Amino acid sequence: MSDKTTDRDIAPNPVEEHRDLVADALVALAGSVRRINVDPSLPQRDVIDLILDGELLTLDQAADVAMCSDEKIRRACELAAATVTPLGVKWATRWLVGRVRLLDDIERGKLDGRRGKEARDRAEDRARKYEGWARPQPPLSLPDRSTAG
Repeated sequence: MSDKTTDRDIAPNPVEEHRDLVADALVALAGSVRRINVDPSLPQRDVIDLILDGELLTLDQAADVAMCSDEKIRRACELAAATVTPLGVKWATRWLVGRVRLLDDIERGKLDGRRGKEARDRAEDRARKYEGWARPQPPLSLPDRSTAG
């Protein structure tokens, strides 16, 4: 009796078969949830707020976060540009990389062999130093010319 094999014993596990697809979908969902403004009483945030919060990184910054060369990030931006989820935007001749999308790609292992939550967490730690990098500079203080002779 123990030699009998049932359909349950040989049926493939759908979770195992589609683990990467499920993981990619969950990462995308998590990224979307992070972008939702949860308090409707607060003013809506726009693209300027996101830039000032460090959501866009230069190629050098993105390379530092991903621990690779800026050339590798540039190539990844160019390859993803024609897809529904570009990694960044090209402004004039410079690429600006989306922080969340970069972290998502790191977690999925799209840039190199490093993947998973731990790789993303380490990259997020490195990305924190760039929060607020695009903050406006205070105006220069000019000498008071009314007292100058």
